[in-house]
Amino acid sequence: MKQEIDEKNRQLLNLEIWISAPATLAGIVLCGIAVFWDILTGLRTGIIMFAIVLILAVAFVAVGIEQKAGYYECQKCFDRNIPTYWQTNLAMHFGRTRYMKCPECGKWSYQKKVLAKEKQ
Repeated sequence: MKQEIDEKNRQLLNLEIWISAPATLAGIVLCGIAVFWDILTGLRTGIIMFAIVLILAVAFVAVGIEQKAGYYECQKCFDRNIPTYWQTNLAMHFGRTRYMKCPECGKWSYQKKVLAKEKQ
């Protein structure tokens, strides 16, 4: 049962990459097209706004997937927890490591993403 949950979490994190990478690339390409092609100002503005909305929408979905898949491990007390969506979304991060306050010990640390609740 635990292996199935870990595998499902791994699949969700892979899905996050497969959703966010192409959408971000498409948004960047659209911005590039709007900036470098000689088109009407209104159309240029519309394309740039669409690209920004696309990137932001996919980013919010990707953070939601990351928040639900697996746990974050506190580097101070090694408690593994699932933060709220907004805690995950607003936390400073580098990759899947986020600077958050641990609900167990109350200390701030860079919490790393782990798949299993217990250490193996």
